[in-house]
Amino acid sequence: MLKVIAFDCDGVLFDSKEANIKFYNHVLERVGHEPVRPEQREYIHMHTVFESLQYLLGPGAAYEEAVRYCQTIDFAEFNAYMECEPGLREILEFVKGSYRIALATNRAVSTRDILAHFGLDKYFDLVVSACDVSFPKPHPESMEKILHAFSASPEQILYVGDSSVDEALAMATGVVFVAYKNPKLEAHLYITHFKELQAFLTGSAPAEFL
Repeated sequence: MLKVIAFDCDGVLFDSKEANIKFYNHVLERVGHEPVRPEQREYIHMHTVFESLQYLLGPGAAYEEAVRYCQTIDFAEFNAYMECEPGLREILEFVKGSYRIALATNRAVSTRDILAHFGLDKYFDLVVSACDVSFPKPHPESMEKILHAFSASPEQILYVGDSSVDEALAMATGVVFVAYKNPKLEAHLYITHFKELQAFLTGSAPAEFL
């Protein structure tokens, strides 16, 4: 019954934690603020740049300056700190033949450039970034756009995510949720490598995996 395989971006397509920390530290230094603290890293990994900057800086002049500065940054300089997750290209090649592929991410203007940089843009039939919605994840708007674009019902969409924001999005929309490298989430399926997702889609996964 599955029709669409949808993915989150950061933490699912890419290991981008180092890149995110370097980006925010760069911006924070620009506005004279201390670097990202360890307890803040999870939040900035899951949320939009505007939400993250407000979380790090609070409202006020520093936040406004940081937002203005972000509009001048070439995000490509941080691509060197990102890596594709193991098995990503293989699963995208496999999925492309049988399903539509979508992306639902809270990453904003850099989303499409990153996909193109890594040669992944050709795989995606639809990309929904924070720039494409009025309300970012976990608001259901991102997934509603995917449902509408492919005339799919929730049970026809499998969404791979790694955070509580992805979990909340899946619960709000009723899609099939696969937790990637995060056993703490409530999900229909848990995987640590994309070869496990391929095994599930082909029906060859062992019973204990299902």
